[in-house]
Amino acid sequence: MILLVPDKFKGTFTAPQIAAKFEEAIRRSGNKTEEIVSIPLADGGEGSLDVFLQNYPGASEVLVDTRDPLMRDVVAPMAVAGDTVFIELARCSGLMMIDLCERNPLKTTTYGLGLMLMAALEYSPRRIIVGVGGSATNDGGRGMIEAIGLENIHLFNDIEVLVACDARNPLLGPNGATYTYAPQKGADAAMLPVLEKRMEEWVATAREWLVRLGHTAQASDFDTVPGGGTAGGTGAALYAFLKAKPIHGFEFFSQMVSLEEKIRASRLVITGEGRLDASSLNGKLVGSLAEMCENACRRLYVVCGQNTLGGDPSICDVAMLATDFEKKIGRWCRSDYRSDYLIEDGLLFNFNGTSGSRYGMIAGCDEAGRGPLAGPVYAAAVILPEGFYHPLLKDSKKMTAAQREAMCPIIEREAIAWCVASVSAAEIDQINILQASIKAMQLALSDLHDASGKFVLPDMILVDGNRFNPYFSPDGVRVPHKCVVKGDDKVPEISAASILAKTYRDRYMLQIDKEYPQYGWCRNMGYPTEEHRVAIKLHGLTPYHRKSFTVK
Repeated sequence: MILLVPDKFKGTFTAPQIAAKFEEAIRRSGNKTEEIVSIPLADGGEGSLDVFLQNYPGASEVLVDTRDPLMRDVVAPMAVAGDTVFIELARCSGLMMIDLCERNPLKTTTYGLGLMLMAALEYSPRRIIVGVGGSATNDGGRGMIEAIGLENIHLFNDIEVLVACDARNPLLGPNGATYTYAPQKGADAAMLPVLEKRMEEWVATAREWLVRLGHTAQASDFDTVPGGGTAGGTGAALYAFLKAKPIHGFEFFSQMVSLEEKIRASRLVITGEGRLDASSLNGKLVGSLAEMCENACRRLYVVCGQNTLGGDPSICDVAMLATDFEKKIGRWCRSDYRSDYLIEDGLLFNFNGTSGSRYGMIAGCDEAGRGPLAGPVYAAAVILPEGFYHPLLKDSKKMTAAQREAMCPIIEREAIAWCVASVSAAEIDQINILQASIKAMQLALSDLHDASGKFVLPDMILVDGNRFNPYFSPDGVRVPHKCVVKGDDKVPEISAASILAKTYRDRYMLQIDKEYPQYGWCRNMGYPTEEHRVAIKLHGLTPYHRKSFTVK
């Protein structure tokens, strides 16, 4: 499954519109049958009302007579669902409601939001959620409070007011509402100090009003509360006057649509927004989604109109919307995508007429410890979920010990099934290291189990290197296998197996080093280093040494 989770492209496309464009490009690329699931999402700004209406149980739209940012009469929608009301500030006091030539935060107001909050009271809500992104204002929420009226503030005393936002900026200062957001709303350099001065004056007035209302605690930190600068200072007014609590907009909506569950069921995720910049990674949809995909070990692609981040490591892949958009979408979403890391002809296997573009449950196998003079040879078998991705996943030999230790529990947690097995030094002496390595891999395959302990039989086995013996299931069915030279750096399943095998063997060598510290196994892991060879000449062989190996 391919999962589409775009944000809006402000001023050009809504989230549903850009999701439709993504899907069209995927289908035109030749991927005709794979399931595509679109979840246009929001984080509290424009589009949040639509997401709420589409996904919140029992939600319905109601229309409210209100005012736009320039105090013109408009009709705006809000959502009512039982005892919950959802209001999107952008529908009454939003930047999208005024023309480019009308943008002027010295003139715009949140008065319309106050009218909508009063209208919400008609539905006897126990909870009001306000999505505050996308405002055209910088009035500190003063217009909203004036529309409500100080004499009516008490009407909200028994109502839980929540503010869905994605920013933590304070009200004043260089990181406050004015200097951070007012330029987006039409303020030029000369206007900024005027707006900041006006905000400071509003802080003084608001404190007087709050003390009069008995909100003394809110009066003291009105200008410093985190997130107070949201929506041109509306966040501070909602906190202080209506005792609102902030909630993370992305988290609220992602839980509503069971996004984490859908990410884990997908093989890749595509998102996008108009401009990708540092703020995208600071609580907004793209950055939050990137974190969720990382936790679920799924690859995330980001499409954007403008990218100021470059190849930021927080994002898996980034492409420009204006540059080969459809070509890149098509490449990401090919139905035979797994051929990217397999053999050159693009076909993985062809048993009994099964083409290389169709894959079942693939187990990757690799060993660790063929070359050492001491210790067992370890092997692992791993079946990864379709679409598993992690930037650290690669040949274990190209990783540090710390990286392998970090990846090991991730593989164990995310794998459909995995197993690690070993063959002792004594048995290596009896059957030789090649056969011992193959035996260890087959032992791991024979005990492949999922998190519940249930045995899992793979449909296909991919083995690192060029030698392997036929493997038969417990009921005697031969499972097809293919050897892939340097597969530990090409095939994720083999990379994962190499990491587990190497990590488990290193842990074992560290354990027996305590018994025989004179050989330095904690440093050389049993390999024929000069230190190890000299120690053998001085102290002789231990029961852990491979006596059939030549020590020069």
